[in-house]
Amino acid sequence: MSGLLEGVKIIGFEQVVAVPAATAVLADWGADVIKVEPIWGDWQRSLVSFNRTPLLLNFEKGGIELHFEFLNRSKRSVAINLRTAEGREIMRRLLKDADIFATNYSVDVLERFGLDYPSLKDRYPGLIHCLLTGFGTKGPKARDRGYDYVAAWSYGGPMSLVTADPTSPPAIQRPGMMDMVASGHIASGILAALYHKQKTGKGQGLEISLYHVATWTLGLDTQVALYGYPPKIWDRKRNPNPMYNSYKAKDGRWMMMVHPNQDYWEPFCKAIGKLEWINDPRYATMESREQNAEEMINELDKIFASRTWPEWEKVFRANDLIVSGNQTIPEILKDEQAIVNDFFTDIEHPIVGQARLLNSPVQFTGTPARIKHVAPQLGEHTEEVLLEHGYTWEDMEKFKEKGVIP
Repeated sequence: MSGLLEGVKIIGFEQVVAVPAATAVLADWGADVIKVEPIWGDWQRSLVSFNRTPLLLNFEKGGIELHFEFLNRSKRSVAINLRTAEGREIMRRLLKDADIFATNYSVDVLERFGLDYPSLKDRYPGLIHCLLTGFGTKGPKARDRGYDYVAAWSYGGPMSLVTADPTSPPAIQRPGMMDMVASGHIASGILAALYHKQKTGKGQGLEISLYHVATWTLGLDTQVALYGYPPKIWDRKRNPNPMYNSYKAKDGRWMMMVHPNQDYWEPFCKAIGKLEWINDPRYATMESREQNAEEMINELDKIFASRTWPEWEKVFRANDLIVSGNQTIPEILKDEQAIVNDFFTDIEHPIVGQARLLNSPVQFTGTPARIKHVAPQLGEHTEEVLLEHGYTWEDMEKFKEKGVIP
């Protein structure tokens, strides 16, 4: 069965996480994604560990970088030395019949190689040029480098909002978390531009910044701040809605519940065995619960500490309440709900045998997404792709002699 994006060609001049994650999803959906790397490779390939978590697995036949595998499955790799005139000409030939050019290299690098949008728009009027930057292409930080920890998590605001105790150091995000949020915007922006191209035949440039993605992700906080209401730090002990809060069960398991309106009040009281609270003037309305929030949260802390999470889960489900236990990632890997909904897939890997990968979260009934193959070795498809674009074996021998391709 053909993929949803069969026939769409994407040149990914990409590195690390955000753009590779977006093009990996588009590749799973059927697009032909050609990942153009320098002859020394995307540096993500050689990342050994992060926060003491091993990423590079070494085996007798070679090694694989786990995060790179996840971000670059279903793609083809072409390695080119763009510092040579021949390398830049190869890139121009690849772009000639491409639908999309997706990149997160800095603007100065793109300008140096003639790959910025102003340099390409007239030469390739049908090309969609997608650029991800740290801070945007205008203003005093336009040329600043910015990984997601800096441009999104820190500068974009999330780090300022996730620590209840103002005297504590701010929390640090998980690896590539805001990059992954950005990847969804990148993919959707590309598809919108592709739809426009199909109607008009015209390409265009689109820009996304990690900084802007962060402010969008914090949409409620950002929007109310525009009207003079600065966001407040979440403090579970003083949460104005005690039914929209986290609690710890007897077995040490934390749970999170979300009951945003009065409709849940009576079922909630039944579930926790507090029928007398239904008409208690201290807690009976949203307003009274907010006025007495600290007192009520202290009472609920004691109540929830009296039973284990499995016991509470049974009671909550019986009363149609909205709550979940705080799962760890290893627990998710074994969770029946994740497994039956195809969160994970197994695929044959030439180095490690069977490899398990995380599926993209959008699933189609008519044209299912599929991981076509594992992440490519550096330059694995260079000769194949160059032959497709009119080069000869003699050309490639000359390129190798000059260091244009590996």
